[in-house]
Amino acid sequence: MPVVHAVQKLGLEAEAVLDPAIQFPVALSEPLPSPRTVFLTGATGFLGAHLLDELLRRTDADIFCLIRADHLEAARGRLVQHLQSYGLWREALAGRLRPIVGDVSRPRLGLTETEFCNLAGHIDVIYHSAGSINALYPYSQLKATNVLGTQEILRLAGQVRTKPVHYVSSMAVFFNDAYMGVERLRESDIPRYHPSLKGGYTQSRWVADRLVLSAQERGLPACIYRCVRVMGHSQTGAMNEMHDVLPLVLKACVQMGKCPVLDVDVTLAPVDYVSQAIVHLSRQARSYGRAFHLLTPRPISWPQLMATIRSFGYALEELRYDQWRREVRQQASQGADKLFFTTLLMVLLAPHYLLYRRPPLDTQYTQEGLADTTITCPPAEPSLIGKYIAYWQKTGYFPPPSVS
Repeated sequence: MPVVHAVQKLGLEAEAVLDPAIQFPVALSEPLPSPRTVFLTGATGFLGAHLLDELLRRTDADIFCLIRADHLEAARGRLVQHLQSYGLWREALAGRLRPIVGDVSRPRLGLTETEFCNLAGHIDVIYHSAGSINALYPYSQLKATNVLGTQEILRLAGQVRTKPVHYVSSMAVFFNDAYMGVERLRESDIPRYHPSLKGGYTQSRWVADRLVLSAQERGLPACIYRCVRVMGHSQTGAMNEMHDVLPLVLKACVQMGKCPVLDVDVTLAPVDYVSQAIVHLSRQARSYGRAFHLLTPRPISWPQLMATIRSFGYALEELRYDQWRREVRQQASQGADKLFFTTLLMVLLAPHYLLYRRPPLDTQYTQEGLADTTITCPPAEPSLIGKYIAYWQKTGYFPPPSVS
């Protein structure tokens, strides 16, 4: 059966029905601007590590982190090693870290019923950033982590007493034909279903996003943070997890010495801006019930992006996109780095949004919530892109430029 037919038969609207047993009968008595205990998922991910760092900096809370591991010491070791890889580990704050062995894809997050209830009664607020972002997986393979995991987080939020939930979603939930021709996508807009919603990742994010909206309707104080492409730190350029199509395409360009000619703007947001914005917005009572668009105010054009790469000494021959993709296919079949180019070819053949023409995105709620702070998203200009290129050169992700 062709993949497109299988997608059409998924019935995503039926998937986006929150378990009726998940209720929030005990209203939140008072938002806690300074929570005593925080529960965080995704701490061993890219954004999650920076969220953890920001929560440690901006609160005095103990942070409970759900970690997949065989035992508690292994969970702690995995978390520490991950933070060290981004230069975020601080021994002085180790006493506030509370690893929990579990799995977001399993019922009750992999905890026993007693452990689940005890956790629910102990924590003050939940930050849910965990999720699988594999662009090659169909919805069926991502459902357990991205959809059912979110549902279990919402169950935890209503257990014992109501806890606010801060859910990290994606702007991709809007990337379908339902929004063709709209003047502006507002933060108050509800993601609508359309059969053109392609790709397992986007579909799973859309369903999970709708589950959180359903929980809001049942009384849960929740915020949704819809991010565009999250890239490396704005100061260090650090980014070690290359799942997104953009860094994959850029690496292919420099390795082949060839780039496609594209008429697109590239939108992104540095991870430090996203984590700082989420934590700051999450501590305001007026944020509950709102969604926030997190993105750079000024994207970078594809020609300017290629010019920035050239400024680092990389010669790039311009090809039509179809010719460039044929070059990728040839490298995948007989090049020196077959595995990388095969992976890239699969990503390019799967639904992705590098070439997607987005409508203008409203950020009114975000601007209001960040007013009178120094938290701003830098424009995607050559100085920022240069930090990413320099970091990738240092780590070996980019080969050194050829000496002419």
